[in-house]
Amino acid sequence: MRKTNKFIKSFLFITIWLIFSSYLESKYWDTFHWKYIYLNIRGIFDKEFWFIIEKYFFGIDVGYYLEELTNFITYEIPEESFKYIPIYVVLRSIWIKK
Repeated sequence: MRKTNKFIKSFLFITIWLIFSSYLESKYWDTFHWKYIYLNIRGIFDKEFWFIIEKYFFGIDVGYYLEELTNFITYEIPEESFKYIPIYVVLRSIWIKK
């Protein structure tokens, strides 16, 4: 019976948390990231410096790949961390209790 209760608590928490976090992400995270993080960093990659670096790297656009890496680091990683770290912490506390 104990495991059944833990399972039900876990299932309900995961369901509610994923619905809540997806609502927050769709409503606020895209706007917040675009307005306050990405557009402030994006200006770095508009400089002529990256065209000079591209010539030295035989036509490979290093600036583009660094821009995509920056976008991934500032968007995807915090978004997924916000979604899954609370699930890990709560499930750990539910299942470790005796």
